[in-house]
Amino acid sequence: MIEYLKKDLIMKSTDAITTISNAIKDHTKWMESINITLICDVKPSDNMLDLNAHKKCKFGQWLDENSEALKAIDLDTFLEVYNEHQALHSKAKEILDIAYDKNFMNIVKHQTIPEMKYKELLKLSKDIKGTLRKFRSNIYSS
Repeated sequence: MIEYLKKDLIMKSTDAITTISNAIKDHTKWMESINITLICDVKPSDNMLDLNAHKKCKFGQWLDENSEALKAIDLDTFLEVYNEHQALHSKAKEILDIAYDKNFMNIVKHQTIPEMKYKELLKLSKDIKGTLRKFRSNIYSS
């Protein structure tokens, strides 16, 4: 029985490492879509503007579904990833709300966003990738 539990934990850890590696790739693609939206004046998707976007993306759903197992592996880093992920989606929504301001007739007018807001988004993006790498390393070590 103990050997089965160990094998199950190893399988879950392997799945977590793969998922976190994929999350880093998905995050890069997501940032690209945010940049294309902002730079090319492409209308943001509804998911980008949703208040709970961090729970609707593939990685956010995986975090929620596996939260107990991930907390057991490394609670502090799990919480750091979870909070950074939520903050990243929140900052993206804030920037997109500024960039695509609607006037009183509900006509969307593309606005320039403050440089500082964009730098905050870039910092959050860099931070979450670093934390994801740390989390992946911690899982690999356990």
